[in-house]
Amino acid sequence: MLYYSGGGIESCGGFLAVNEMLLQSCDGVIRFFPDWPKDQNARFGTLGAVGAFLISAELKDGMIGGVTITSEKGTDCTIINPWPGETIRVVRNGKPAESLAGERFKLKTSVDETLELRSQEQEVRSKE
Repeated sequence: MLYYSGGGIESCGGFLAVNEMLLQSCDGVIRFFPDWPKDQNARFGTLGAVGAFLISAELKDGMIGGVTITSEKGTDCTIINPWPGETIRVVRNGKPAESLAGERFKLKTSVDETLELRSQEQEVRSKE
């Protein structure tokens, strides 16, 4: 348990447990909703991740969406594919960029660059 001065509920570390259920970035690898029940909707905005990233995402009806990553320092970003078995489309600063596939992938980033990640299914739905 981490110790923080104060004395209220903020001293118990409960918020850390919730953050880790929503987003993990240990060992420099980002995982979305790794320990959150898939049948319970959730979302988070601008949680800090190892590597100087601010990340937002949503879990709705068992599907991950709204994945946005802002790189504060331009470091490489390693991600566990939030849509296993699907190709990922990357949008960089609002412009379509590369497509990626696999269980895990590494993205090069620039300082203050914003990346949006979308699954194939989300790309198809957005064009309809």
